[in-house]
Amino acid sequence: MTLLLALPPEVYSIWEAYPWRFGQSFCILKSFIMEMTSYSSVLTITGFTVERYLSICHPMKLQHCCHISRAKRCIVLICVVSILSALPYPVHTRTFYYLSDPHSGQHIPDSLVCNIPQKWTGRMIIVFQLSTFVYFVLPMAILSLMYILIGIKLHRTELRTKYDTQYGQATATKARRAILKMLVAVVVAFLSAGLRSMLKDL
Repeated sequence: MTLLLALPPEVYSIWEAYPWRFGQSFCILKSFIMEMTSYSSVLTITGFTVERYLSICHPMKLQHCCHISRAKRCIVLICVVSILSALPYPVHTRTFYYLSDPHSGQHIPDSLVCNIPQKWTGRMIIVFQLSTFVYFVLPMAILSLMYILIGIKLHRTELRTKYDTQYGQATATKARRAILKMLVAVVVAFLSAGLRSMLKDL
């Protein structure tokens, strides 16, 4: 949905930032889809991280609650929370003329933008601060903690395991390093994406 509805205008805005040429309805829809998919992505990554932590550090506990119905409920919950969290953005997003002629007072057509009007920026700053904490700071802390615990668990497992051959030990060490690199890459990618999103909204 994002690729079809929100991404093309975003790419087009790189070539022509303004005026906005897609109408107010599409402007509102774009803001909703962009925020909703961002939130759902964060919640999905966080959910996968918790599942990965449980499967590695507490595999016996995960066996009792690992069912398809549970996965479906998690997906529905992520969708509902993402939609509700994204609602303030389409409610407060409109098309408006950013500049006016100082002499005639008429709006300059080329200054038409799709954004949050000045009269709503105060309340939306609060929404932005809350969303930054809930969907960036808190998930980043959870991801970092979970992956640190996973790394500690893998390291302790390697120390407790004795290999008969040098080849087996080298293979296990290589696999552990690959997993740790993947975990670090996920955290770094999440951090960079979150920072880009915050800088874009500022």
